[in-house]
Amino acid sequence: MLLFLMPFILASVLLLFPFKSRTLPAYLLSLGPLTLLAFNASNWIGARVEHEWIPALSVKFILNVDSLSFLFILLTCLIVPISFFAINNKNGTPRASFYPQVFLLQGFLIGFFAAGDLALFTFFWEAMLIPIYFLMTPSGEEKQKTAAMKFLIFTIAGSTLMVAAILAIYVIAGSFTIDTLAKPLATTPYTPYLCAIFLAAFAVKTPLFPFHSWLPDAYTESPVTATILLSALLSKAGIYGLLRIGIPFFSSQIEAWSLFLLSASIAGVLYGGFAAWMQTDFKRLIAYSSLSHVNFILAGIFIQTEVSTSGAILQAFNHGITIAALFLVAGWLEERTHTTQINTYGGLALYMPKLCWITLFFVLSSVALPGLNNFVGEILILFGFFGKEPWLVPLLAATIVISAIYMLRWMQKVYFENPSPKIASWTDLNALELFKIFPIILLVLAPGIYPAPLLTQTDKAAQTIFHEKD
Repeated sequence: MLLFLMPFILASVLLLFPFKSRTLPAYLLSLGPLTLLAFNASNWIGARVEHEWIPALSVKFILNVDSLSFLFILLTCLIVPISFFAINNKNGTPRASFYPQVFLLQGFLIGFFAAGDLALFTFFWEAMLIPIYFLMTPSGEEKQKTAAMKFLIFTIAGSTLMVAAILAIYVIAGSFTIDTLAKPLATTPYTPYLCAIFLAAFAVKTPLFPFHSWLPDAYTESPVTATILLSALLSKAGIYGLLRIGIPFFSSQIEAWSLFLLSASIAGVLYGGFAAWMQTDFKRLIAYSSLSHVNFILAGIFIQTEVSTSGAILQAFNHGITIAALFLVAGWLEERTHTTQINTYGGLALYMPKLCWITLFFVLSSVALPGLNNFVGEILILFGFFGKEPWLVPLLAATIVISAIYMLRWMQKVYFENPSPKIASWTDLNALELFKIFPIILLVLAPGIYPAPLLTQTDKAAQTIFHEKD
């Protein structure tokens, strides 16, 4: 319970105490939930809090941490401090409410990932939209407001029907407790409709192709902090919903629709890859790259094997780290060049070698270089396909080649072509920025070199999911 409450307490501290500069206090405070989670981490799995909330409707306040929720909560506690790295007071100090809103979002995400009651799950699913909207529009610029409103419209359209579906589930099963709902839903004739509604809600937020049209503008127009939170965490809410609700509740229906779902996810992988290849704006390139990678994860879920599901969970975790790092270094590049256009300047490795090689490191992580974090998850997903639909393996594997092409093209165009005349703002990374990026480098290296601790948890989570669906 303390882990859930801590972000709300930290938000209150930042609102009540008039710090001269809130960036450093916010960053230091953001380490609190991560420290609490890391301290004796093994004891968190199995932790459970249960209280009556709305007895008349059988709604309970249940927070439950298992291997699946632990990994997503850990990702949340890692990404929030990273998101503060993107704040640069030189470009204007964020308003006082900006930092508490990040903590509010963190609290809602922790509650969402730990929710053991379907009504509570839905409450947090909707509540996280409030802080993210204001984080996406800190300056009130028209482009930011348009992108944020488009995101809200898509998400609310999907989740409104989900609320109706949850009320229908209560009528059918007489309960909102997630642990007890799978069997009653397996026998109802309304299963296809309920499944379609939940899939639509989760597909929009992840997003699954073709529900992605909000993504490029949202990722490109938002401040880097909001973009990191959107791409690394909120996209994982849809993936988590499929793993927590979709597969356990509707596995037979998803199996029946597997051809359509796999086609959509593989189309998303290919579309995202080719769209990224065509971009002249490197933030939009990274945005479409993220679309491609999350659809790769969804394909690993929809193929419904334990190996691919374990790989999808691991890949969701690792993608969150990598995409946050890519948007962070892209933001630093934008600060120095005052543009996101790929073809404006070239040869920047001559003037910013540290930023160049660190960006290349995260690019290689994104393209799943062996020894870095994304390699293991993608290989497990491909193994899952090889055991069930081997003819799809070459198609998915080809997308890894496509990702290498568009990411390395970005590096070549910006850093390794004929140097442009030097501009005064083209300074390399300073000591503080190197200090910020070092732990992220470790987070990319560690799962690539020694993935066993994470694989232990993803394997347990996959086994639990398949035990529940059976």
